[in-house]
Parts: sequence; C-alpha cells; structure tokens
Amino acid sequence: MQQPHNIATVAAVEGIDYMGFIFYAGSARFAGGLPPETVQTIPENIRRVGVFVDASEEYINEQITAYGLNLVQLHGTESPAFCKAIQRTSVEVIKAFSISTEADFEQTEAYQSACQYFVFDTKSILKDASGNTLRGGTGEQFDWTILSHYTGETPFFLSGGIAPADVERLHLLHHPKLHAIDLNSRFETAPGIKDVPALNTFINKITTPITPKKQQNMTTDTTTNRIQTLFATKPSGILSVYFTAGFPTLTNTRPILSALQNEGVDLVEIGIPFSDPMADGVVIQQSSNESLRNGMTLRLLFDQLQGVRDEIHIPLILMGYLNPIMQYGFDAFCQKCAEVGVDGVIIPDLPFGEYRDSYQAIAERYNVHIIMLITPETTPERIELIDKHTSGFIYMVSSSATTGAQQRFAPEANAYFERINAMNLRNPRLIGFGISNRATFAAAQSHAAGAIVGSRFIQLLKEENTVAEAAKSLVAGLQ
Repeated sequence: MQQPHNIATVAAVEGIDYMGFIFYAGSARFAGGLPPETVQTIPENIRRVGVFVDASEEYINEQITAYGLNLVQLHGTESPAFCKAIQRTSVEVIKAFSISTEADFEQTEAYQSACQYFVFDTKSILKDASGNTLRGGTGEQFDWTILSHYTGETPFFLSGGIAPADVERLHLLHHPKLHAIDLNSRFETAPGIKDVPALNTFINKITTPITPKKQQNMTTDTTTNRIQTLFATKPSGILSVYFTAGFPTLTNTRPILSALQNEGVDLVEIGIPFSDPMADGVVIQQSSNESLRNGMTLRLLFDQLQGVRDEIHIPLILMGYLNPIMQYGFDAFCQKCAEVGVDGVIIPDLPFGEYRDSYQAIAERYNVHIIMLITPETTPERIELIDKHTSGFIYMVSSSATTGAQQRFAPEANAYFERINAMNLRNPRLIGFGISNRATFAAAQSHAAGAIVGSRFIQLLKEENTVAEAAKSLVAGLQ
C-alpha cells in the first residue's frame, strides 16, 4: 500500500489484522516514499508488516525504526541465520516461500526455528514488456490441496491470488497451521491501491458462519470435491468409519450418518450389501446378509440418500462390489452418486487395468473418485500407477486377510506401512482392516493420514441400544 488516504480508509475496515508495506524498489507497490506518520498512526490493533526482498540488515532496521514495523516479511534468498538476526530487533519474522508442488515444502524445514510465520505464495514469474522480472502481484493461485503435505510447526499466511470469489473455498480450509489470509492484488483497483468495498464484502462473508447445507454445496465444482478438501484441511488424524446400509434396520442409513458426523467422524463409507463378498470378514458378511434380508438394494440406498446433503457435510463414499453396480449401469451409477452427493466409490473387485480402460473417464466426468486398495503384496510398480491415475486417497489394506478386529499389528504390517511411506506417494493414505481399539488406531494414525474402522462399528450397532450410542462408544474406544 502506498497512498495515505487509501491506507487510512482500509485501516477503518473492521476485521483487518495486518497491513503490509513493500520496501522493494523493483515493485510497482513500493512504499518507500510514504510519510512515516502515515504508517505509524495506523490503529494499534492492526500490525504493520514491512516486506523486503534480499535487503541488507541495515536497510531493514532503518525501515523498522522509521515506520514502527511490528513484523518483517522476507521474500528473497534470506538465510535462516539472517531471519534470526532480524528477530533481534524485537520484530517477528515472516519468511515467504513459493509453492508449486508438495516438494516445495521441503525448503521450509531449515526455517522452522528461525521465523514466527511463513507465507505460502504462488510460484510464478512475470516479466514486463522490457523483459524485466516483476515481483509480486501476479494474481495466480496455486493448488491448495497440496497444503495437506505441509506438516511443519510454523504457522503460515496463505497468499497467492486469493480473490473475492474464494470465500466459500476458504470456509472449507481448516489446516491446523493456517494463521491468516493475505488479500493482495485481487483486491486492488491499481497497484498498491486497495478496493475498500471489495475488502468489506469479503471480510463480512469470511467471518459469517455457514450452515452445513451451504457447506456441502461448496465443493461441487469439477476440480475438487469433499474428499480432497478434507485431506487439504486435515492432513493427519482422520477417522473414517464403515457401516453396511440397511443394517441393523432398513431405515438406519440417515440416522447413522448423523450420529457419526455428530461424534466428529471425518469420512463415512457406506457399504452396499452383496451376497458374495471377497474381502469382508465374518462380522461385515453377516451385516450384509441381514441387510439383504431387510430388503436393502442399491436403488433404495440412493433413495435414502436423496437430500442427505441438507444435513450431512462430511465426505461420503460408497463401498461395494462390481456386480450390483454393473446391474445398475456404471454411467448411471456415477451420475446418481453426483446427484445425491456421494464423493467417492470403493470397488474391491474392480481390476486397476479395467478401471483405467473402461471406467476412469466416466467417473471423472461426474467428479466421483474411484478409491483403489493396495495390500502388502501389491507391487511398487502397481502402487505407483494407482497413485498416478487416481485421486482422493489410497486405501491401504493392513494385511492380506479379510476385514475384522485385531488387538495389534504384526511387525510385518508395520514394516509394510514404513515401506509405503518411503515411496513418497502423491495421494494420502488411510489404513483399514483390523482397526478396532486404541492401539491399532494409534498405530495406523502414525503411519498414514488416518484410519478406517468397520467391523468394530458394526459390532457396536448390534450391542448398543441406539445408533447414537454406538457412534459415541466407537469414538470413545479409539481415543
């Protein structure tokens, strides 16, 4: 910012916590000519940030003193030692990093103890008509879903092309280290001149709570869905729960979903009952058989899910075998999933090659993620192909056995988990099969983004008096 009247007007906008001033002569937003009192008289509740690019320590200290800066934001090649030296002037330091891929977060490791905050900005280079590099203000936005790969302890400012239309997406962004949102070039009428009405409107919207119904409608675009949003905003500690539709009673689907959501479950897998499963253990097989006796069908399940997004905002996945889905028609099935708000599908008996050849394009057309399973026997080559050609997450089967509760993981399972982690896959992973108590849940959480619980919840649905009590007992037993 560089115009005194505009600065005073922006400072009067309720809800602003920081104001930035660029002290880099190569920027069209250079604030070096501002009278110091213009910045010094900003209300104390707004913290003053000076932005520098490879400036000397002496120059930075001069601007800190002259303008009464509270924070210094460094956008160049400044070292961790330089950041620590600036801190000695009693200001906090923000180090900016350009982000394009998950690998770019590696550069933050050396700065974890050297800065109070980071800024994650777009990795982009623009040049003017003369070929000179332009710094800042590109208006480009990076893929926020890769934020799930930032696991550092330093809080960050999210920057990079945030626009007035991004309010709804930002409402869904809940990364534990997200500290603030940087509103820059997309909120300007000219370089360094803020659009005050646009700021007012945006801040009013971003600070207004949203209803679950509105929240679920926010992720219906063709580039992301609720699964991606979940992993982008909660990169670890995810709890996914499976239940069989139509069990223990035909009409329990919606009450179970509500009960699980109320207990803080992050993701729900709804089982489509099938008479001849290949991966289900005894508990889930019995629930499937009882569901079929109750009269559950895929068509009835879709009927039960109509309007579910009026009250359920967490991601929903259907898990079932290929035969009932093919009887329904795969295209019609995916279309119906999109219609009722199902975000993904797990089909254990769908071969990866057939998925690639016959089904991937259809599922992607309807923005339905096909989640693939891997086991200890899956080859590294196949795992890499699955990682490359699917999205959402990878279902990491803990062993080659069928589903079912177990007290602890065998040493070979832990070795398998570590081997997969070492592959540095693009997709996050959830571990399933055998998760039933605190020990197995904690072990799975330590090796992946989260864990999937199935048989234990099915058992609790039989034992407890209500679905709400079953959900409460499940979560309590895992904590």
